[in-house]
Amino acid sequence: MKAFLNGKFIEKKEKAIALEDRGFTFGDGLFEVLRTKNSHIFFFEDHLLRMKYSAEFLGIPFPYSFDYIKEMALELISLNKVNDGELYIELTRGTDLNREHRYPSEDMQPTFFMLAFPLRQIDPENWKHGATVFPYPDLRHRLCEHKTINLLPNVLAKNFAYAHGGYEALMYREDHMGKYVTEGGSSNYFIVKNGRVITPEIDNILPGITRAKVIKILKSHGIEVIERRVYLEEFLNADEVFLVSTVSKVMPVRKIADREFTAPGEITMTAMKLYGRLMEEEKGRH
Repeated sequence: MKAFLNGKFIEKKEKAIALEDRGFTFGDGLFEVLRTKNSHIFFFEDHLLRMKYSAEFLGIPFPYSFDYIKEMALELISLNKVNDGELYIELTRGTDLNREHRYPSEDMQPTFFMLAFPLRQIDPENWKHGATVFPYPDLRHRLCEHKTINLLPNVLAKNFAYAHGGYEALMYREDHMGKYVTEGGSSNYFIVKNGRVITPEIDNILPGITRAKVIKILKSHGIEVIERRVYLEEFLNADEVFLVSTVSKVMPVRKIADREFTAPGEITMTAMKLYGRLMEEEKGRH
């Protein structure tokens, strides 16, 4: 298997990144995961725009043009013979031999690499009958609107769900009103109540690419979508619950811990069909 690192293709097994890279020592970097199929990369520009915006916010140089990255990504997918898979892109501030908290000099070269590999295995029953998720406290930092590589709290949350036989965590924070849901370890959430779709607002959560696409297509088909703070109690009393992500697409939720739902519900089914159609249309345009 090949990887792309700083302008060239290498064998993935090569030890090619310095141990002093700030991605290792400080988690000082960003990443994106993109869905690929039959030599097509879905919503490429949306993902790269998000990464570039966050790189500018964090003061990390963005080293290549979108056209060049796409060209190299497609070549990498071809070299690895990935027909149905994922493209992982990571950007770090680069190598800092002295491991100083202070940013190194401005002429420091960032580290940029890409991996292309087959789509991870997900039980298709999750789409057919719905996934089980478990509430878990959101332990993350105040930079969640940027897709940083600081993922330990997400890992803890998702592994809590896995250990209990679930698919995903339902992370929450607390305010004076109680527990409110933020997002999943790698997903965004929606609920349906009395025919209206409600989703947590962008309040120190990641502005998911799939989340934005689903909101847009639901609204375009006359379905009301409300973005606001949503409390855990509202999730437990919802008519339908579903989650979305690059890999999960639109997935119904059957259980939150011991609370069961009809899955997939009518509006969830509509979202699943519309998003599937959107992916086919997007692929056909390129």
